[in-house]
Amino acid sequence: MKFSTTRGAVFAVLVTVATSAMAQASIYPSKTVRLVVPFAAGGPNDVMARVLAQRLTADTGQSFVVDNKAGAGGVIGTDAVAKSTPDGYTLAFVSGPFTMAPALQAKMPYDTTKDFTAVTKVAESPMVMMTPSTSRFKTAKEMMEFAKQSPDKLTYGSGGVGSTPHLTTELLGTVTGAKFLHVPYKGGGESIKALMGGEIDVLIDSITSTAGPIASGRIKAVAIGQAKRNPKMPDVPTFEESGIQKFHMTHWVGVVAPSRTPVEVLASLHMQITKALKAPDVVQKYQELGAIPVGDSAANFQKFINEELKGWQQTVKAANIQAQ
Repeated sequence: MKFSTTRGAVFAVLVTVATSAMAQASIYPSKTVRLVVPFAAGGPNDVMARVLAQRLTADTGQSFVVDNKAGAGGVIGTDAVAKSTPDGYTLAFVSGPFTMAPALQAKMPYDTTKDFTAVTKVAESPMVMMTPSTSRFKTAKEMMEFAKQSPDKLTYGSGGVGSTPHLTTELLGTVTGAKFLHVPYKGGGESIKALMGGEIDVLIDSITSTAGPIASGRIKAVAIGQAKRNPKMPDVPTFEESGIQKFHMTHWVGVVAPSRTPVEVLASLHMQITKALKAPDVVQKYQELGAIPVGDSAANFQKFINEELKGWQQTVKAANIQAQ
């Protein structure tokens, strides 16, 4: 009788916990959700986060607020989320540097694989190789051949060491054997200005950052990093069409939560985000930026993150980039 009573008490506790978790998920969110963008306001990541937050606010009736916490290549804002309460009310809107930083920094304040759990990849947009409008190079292949024959004679820009344009260009070098000289700037906007002014020879950056300058003719797109040509730039060939094989590169953004966030809350959040990404206004706004909404499963996004972490470790080692 005593054993049965104890077992019954344990069962009652489990039922209470399960019921409480289900109730928590059913009313999530019940207060403001903070979506941390670990970069400055105004960039493409920030714009896409705000489009998503606006839709989620409308759908759920609770505020989803974008909080920009820039610094250290995205590490400061991401660390704030890692150390937040794992209840679904503080999330990170991450991108390439989330998987690049561990390969570049000797000591990280968080563990990318242990301190976060994937929710969903939000969107993808292709990376574009660009030159000044006055460049003598007409194709990406011409540029690669020159950079192989004359190492470090061509300069490329980025928004800083460890930024997506930096490591993407280094990856292109390992794939093709080309060798460029890196010129880091204080932010992606500065590197685009430098390209327009002819201070650097090449820049590889997201279409979401550069579509305007390309359309105005101030810079010239010579290749795009996706399997097929992009409807936004139908005249720009892919890298494969340019004679450069095995180089497909996209700019991605996604949402992650602190580990130990209740699975029921994560499931509710995933459902809400994927629903929002199908809304016509969100699709239209993302397409205007050159991005395609994704909304995949948490498992697929986690697999993607793990593959990116491994791939960038290999790229940094091959390019002999020293950890900071």
